[in-house]
Amino acid sequence: MKKTQLELVSFDVDGTVLRGRILDYVRVSKALHEKVTALDELFFQGRLGYEETLHIQFGLFEGLREHEIAPDPEKLPVIGDLEATVGRLKRAGVRAVILTDNPSFAVRPLTRFGFQDIIATEVESSNGKLTRQMKLLTNKLEGLQEYCERQRIELTCCAHVGDWINDVAVFKGVGLSVAFNSSEEEVSKTATYVVNSDSLLDAYRVLEPHLPSR
Repeated sequence: MKKTQLELVSFDVDGTVLRGRILDYVRVSKALHEKVTALDELFFQGRLGYEETLHIQFGLFEGLREHEIAPDPEKLPVIGDLEATVGRLKRAGVRAVILTDNPSFAVRPLTRFGFQDIIATEVESSNGKLTRQMKLLTNKLEGLQEYCERQRIELTCCAHVGDWINDVAVFKGVGLSVAFNSSEEEVSKTATYVVNSDSLLDAYRVLEPHLPSR
C-alpha cells in the first residue's frame, strides 16, 4: 500500500489551535458576548439546531466593522508551538490552512502564525460593516473539497487536525487525520491518529513520516 504523501494540512480552530472559542475573543461588548454564550447554551440543550445557532450568532455582529472587532492575535490563548508547527509544515513544502465553521473575520488574525489560507464561514460586508448575509460553512468537508479543487490538490493528499463532531466528515474524506485533545469518542474512533498534548508539535510528529521527501 502506497504511503500517503501530504500536500496540505488543515486545522480546526476552537479547542484545537485555540484553547477555547475564538468568538470569546472578538472585541465587542460584554452584553454581546453574553448573547453569543446564551445561544451556545440553547444549542447544547437541543433547543436550537446547529445551522440556526451559527446563523443567529454571526448575525449579532451586524453593523460592526470587521477590523475593529477582530481578536488581537497577541491575546489569543493558542496551543503551544503553533507557529513552530506551521513553520515546519511550510518548510517541508506542505500548505497549512485553517478549516472552521467560524466567520473568517474572527479567525483571520490567526494568519499571524503563518497559516496560508482560511476556509471558513463568510459574512458579507456593506459599506465596511458586517451584514446578516452569509455563507455558512457547516459542512467542512465540502469547504475543503472546493478549496482543493481550486488548488488542484487531491483530498487523499490532505490531513486534518481537529477535535469535534463536525470534524468527523473531514476525517473520513482526507488521507490522514489527527484527533487532537478531543473528548468526543466518535472523533477519536474515526481519526488515523489520536494525540493529547499541550504542544501542536506532537500532532506534527505523527504526520512527519508523510511529509514530502526533502
